[in-house]
Amino acid sequence: MDLQEVERTPLLQMAAMKSAAAPSVPATAAIPRVDSKRIIAKQSRPRKRISEFRRKGRDYSTWRGRIGVHIPIDEIDIAALSRVILETLPGWELEDEYDCLRLSQLHAESYASDTALTDDETGSPIKHSSSFDAAMPEVFVFSFGAVVFWNFVDAKQEEEWMATYLLCRLDVCGVLHNVAAAEEASDEIAFVYGDASSFRMDVVVLSTRDSGEKLAVSFALAKSSLLSIYEWRLQRTIERNSHIPEELAKNGKIAMTREEISQEIGQIFLVKHGINLDSSLVDTPEEFWEDDQFESIYQQAMKYFEISKRLELVNNRLSMLQDLHVVLIEAVENHHAVYLEWIIILLIVVEVLLDLFHLTIF
Repeated sequence: MDLQEVERTPLLQMAAMKSAAAPSVPATAAIPRVDSKRIIAKQSRPRKRISEFRRKGRDYSTWRGRIGVHIPIDEIDIAALSRVILETLPGWELEDEYDCLRLSQLHAESYASDTALTDDETGSPIKHSSSFDAAMPEVFVFSFGAVVFWNFVDAKQEEEWMATYLLCRLDVCGVLHNVAAAEEASDEIAFVYGDASSFRMDVVVLSTRDSGEKLAVSFALAKSSLLSIYEWRLQRTIERNSHIPEELAKNGKIAMTREEISQEIGQIFLVKHGINLDSSLVDTPEEFWEDDQFESIYQQAMKYFEISKRLELVNNRLSMLQDLHVVLIEAVENHHAVYLEWIIILLIVVEVLLDLFHLTIF
C-alpha cells in the first residue's frame, strides 16, 4: 500500500489493516522495549528521596522547614481544647505542656509540603517516633491565643487549619483580635538542623530532634507575636492622640468632650496594664521550671526576637503616654471645674434676681 492509498483509506480501515499486518513482522525485527521500572523510578524520585529520609532518619542537615505563627484571639482554654481537639484530627498525637498543647501529625494528609507519608515500595504508612521525623507537621497552641505551626506549606494553609479545627470552637476560644493587628503579628521563619542551636537571618538551627527544643523556640516566637499585638495597640493609641499636644500649643485647650477624654484615658490604661501585667509575656514558662534542658534555647530565642529591647521601648513610649494621660486628667478636671464655676455663677445670678424682686415688691 502506497502513501496515497493510505491517505484515502478511512481511519477504521487503516486500524484493521495495521492489525492484520502485525503477524507478518519478521521474528528478527528489533522491537524497542520500554523500561517501565526506570520510568516509574524517575517519575517518583522526589517521593523516593523523602520516603528514604523518613525511613532511615538520615540527612537531617539537608532538611529546611518552615515555621509560622498566628495570634487570632486573646486566649484559649487549653484544658477544654485538649478534651475535644482530637475528635476531628485522626492520625494526630496530643501532648499537654502546661500552658501549651503540642499536636503532631503521624501519618497523614496534606499539611507538610512535598512530604510523602507512605512507603513508596509497599504503600503502607511509615511508622516513626515524633522526635525522629524532621518533616512531620506540628502545631503548638498556647493559652494566650498564639498558634505556632511547623512544616506547613504556607500561611494560607495554617489559617485554614485554624478555621477548621480551632476558631470554630467558640467554647474554647476567647475574643478575636483586630484583623489588622492579627495580620501585623503573624510571622514566619525557616528552620534547619545543625551541630549547635543558633538564630541567624530568620533561620533557626536546631541541634536535636527533641520536640522540647521546638517548644522552646515556639514559646519565644509566640511571645514575640503577642508583643506585636500590644505594639500595634500602642501605635494606634499614639496616632489617635497625636493631635492633642498640637492643639494645646495652638489653641491652649483640647477640642474633646469629657466622654472622649475619659475613653482615651481608659485605652491608655488598657495598653499599659496589658503589657506590664500579662504574665504570659514577662514570665518564664512553667515548662522550664520542671525541665530546664532547653531553657537556654528559649532565652537565646527571646534575645534574637529582641523581646527585652522591645518591651523597654514600649515602656518608654508608655511613659510618654503617661504624660499625655496627666494632661488629659487635668483637662477633665478643668472641664469639671469650669462646669462648677458656671453653676455657682448661675446660682449667684438667681439669688441677685430674687433679691431685686423682693426689693421691688416691698
